[in-house]
Amino acid sequence: MHVFLSPHLDDVILSCGGTIHQLTQRGESVTILTLMAGDPPNPLPDTPIVRDLHQRWAIGESPVTTRRQEDSASAAIVGATAQHREYADSVYRTHLALPLYPSEQSIFGEIHPNDTTSKYLSIESTLFRFVFLGVKVLYAPLGVGHHVDHQIVRDWALEIRQHNPTLEVKFYEEYPYTRNNEAIQNALDLMKPRLKLKPETQTLSASDMNAKIEAIACYKSQISTFWKSEEAMRRDVENAFCIGSGVYAERYWHTNN
Repeated sequence: MHVFLSPHLDDVILSCGGTIHQLTQRGESVTILTLMAGDPPNPLPDTPIVRDLHQRWAIGESPVTTRRQEDSASAAIVGATAQHREYADSVYRTHLALPLYPSEQSIFGEIHPNDTTSKYLSIESTLFRFVFLGVKVLYAPLGVGHHVDHQIVRDWALEIRQHNPTLEVKFYEEYPYTRNNEAIQNALDLMKPRLKLKPETQTLSASDMNAKIEAIACYKSQISTFWKSEEAMRRDVENAFCIGSGVYAERYWHTNN
């Protein structure tokens, strides 16, 4: 079994969809575990970022429910199983009724000291191998872009590895934050004190890339966040993962055991 940790309902497919398709096509079992997939509180935090996102997504009164449905459909295209956890997206998290991350700037900053998500995940880290029996490889976000939820999930993967030192862990580069090469290097620099990482390029077939693109297209609510149209998405994804002469690849960073 291969387990891909996703902060949000799209991160893994955007970054690793081709690899997942390749794995499932050769008979491997793949689970995409999305951590920040829980329902938002009621009432919603009255913040500019929540208002902006809900307006942009344009998917009604229960946007997270619709996004979970999009994610399940997307995972099915690449042959994976989607699992959704109850933690809320950072934009919905509060402390004493006050939003922890009220702005776009705040979600790309440091983890708020009153954010308890990491504490609860820490309790789960010791149980990971019992929940996911037979896991071969764990994939986690590298932290490109420095989104707080990506930082939390990355650090959880590191904690899981501490409890399971023989577990192979690979960190994926989060597209579309990878558009900024400096953001990739910044993420690697933050990892240096904790782990030495080496790159691995996973070459993809045209079929893998087509499946990845079709899977991304399932996220109808998210297209407008990154692209002007679905066709623009298709062109951008092809360009982003092309390493020359019609050859496609996704890159990962290995831990040195």
